[in-house]
Amino acid sequence: MSRAFFIVVCLTVAVNTGMGLIVPILPTFLQEYGFSTAGLSLPFLSLIIGRMLSKSFAASIIHRLRNKFTLVISFTLYGVIFAVYPLLESATAFIALRFFEGIVEGISIICLTDMAILLSKKNRGKLMGIFGSSFGIGFILGPLIGGISYHFGGTDAIFYAGAVLGIIAAFASLTLPDNDNVSAKNANGWIRATIENAQFLPEYGPSIMRRAVFFSFMIVLPLYATQHLGVDAVYVATFFTASAIISTILMPFTGALADRVAPEKILRISLVAMAVLIASFGLTENVYVFGSMFLAESLCFAFMLPAGMKIFADAVDDHPSRTVIISAYGGLTEAITLVLAVLLPFVYTINASLTWLLIGLICGIVAIPFVFEKNKAVQTATIA
Repeated sequence: MSRAFFIVVCLTVAVNTGMGLIVPILPTFLQEYGFSTAGLSLPFLSLIIGRMLSKSFAASIIHRLRNKFTLVISFTLYGVIFAVYPLLESATAFIALRFFEGIVEGISIICLTDMAILLSKKNRGKLMGIFGSSFGIGFILGPLIGGISYHFGGTDAIFYAGAVLGIIAAFASLTLPDNDNVSAKNANGWIRATIENAQFLPEYGPSIMRRAVFFSFMIVLPLYATQHLGVDAVYVATFFTASAIISTILMPFTGALADRVAPEKILRISLVAMAVLIASFGLTENVYVFGSMFLAESLCFAFMLPAGMKIFADAVDDHPSRTVIISAYGGLTEAITLVLAVLLPFVYTINASLTWLLIGLICGIVAIPFVFEKNKAVQTATIA
């Protein structure tokens, strides 16, 4: 692994750590601003909308500034945003700043993904496994740092920790090499770019699934664990922590496996297994059975993501609109997340088990191209 790729991984950890900093105190913090229980989703939705909107011009900004200076500016703004949070005095201002934070995060994630693809020409499966594990590391460090900061310095300390993290990341970005291999800017918006490059949707499907599963679990798992499994809300975080630890430890190795074994085969098995396991979550109210299935799903996820990222990176590596494609599909992912934010709570009120079935169905749909690919290969061999 090159020094530049290591820095990209560290910067990705920084972004995800920043996302998780305020998780431990978010509900209480928002209620202090006057948010009702029903309104607690508004700041989160504003973040998603900001990230989705950023995909319309992220490729153009990266084209103009190049990856290195886009990251320097993004992380500097990230630090400033966290420093401003303690100064806010109204709920409206908080929602507005969360929206701006979403824009900055959206641009930086596209930029980091673009660089990860550029810097992973050799041993791509292994490197994508390491890159994928950075999301799990950030999810572990974010709430941990946030909790420690809150314990010793209160709410303001959490935001100041985020500000320091942003500034450190900005300086780290300065050490990255200059890169001119950036695709042409996009002037048509991410929706049109997604339609124009729809042929890459199967390859990007596993990356969409990563976000969809994680986000869906954040909504449904706390409700199901407390209402059906009899688990105290304090211990719900152990499910997420265990999953993050599994993926963080295993992905560099499962990624290396994708360099030796056809990644399509890994996706065929892991995605189908994930679909079956997730759809089955709602069939039990025994916490130990559920926990075993959840850990098994986390194991399948650790095999799925590096293989999926490798396939997509191989597909767009030398494409003249690579950055535009990454940005466009990032916008699609945010749009799907926004739909799930509205749909899942509604479905859960109808039937909790139906919610798990819906998430499993989404995973099964992503698996379809890879299952059919196997059948196509078998038919071709039979004809020959």
